[in-house]
Amino acid sequence: MIKNIGFCTKCGSENIVKNGHNVSGQQQYLCKDCKARRVLDSEKRYPKERKEEIIRAYFERTGLRGLERIFHVSRHTVTEWLKKNERKIACDRRNTYQSKE
Repeated sequence: MIKNIGFCTKCGSENIVKNGHNVSGQQQYLCKDCKARRVLDSEKRYPKERKEEIIRAYFERTGLRGLERIFHVSRHTVTEWLKKNERKIACDRRNTYQSKE
């Protein structure tokens, strides 16, 4: 019985095998075609509501190091969230300010 594990996230091949675990204990897979070593299904560690709460705290003038201490989240993670959602956050903030007038 051949079980389909999944597809390579780099090349899309089905020719993958289990290949140990990473530092956080997640199963790693090796693609035999492109030699990529990856986790197929990465976990979403922070729920959407938690991310929004942390970003709101950032815009309330809390520093990145303060967020790191209070919420136990890496400042680099927060920076990546801000980079990815820069336009959406700016638009939301602009609409919030306009609605208060």
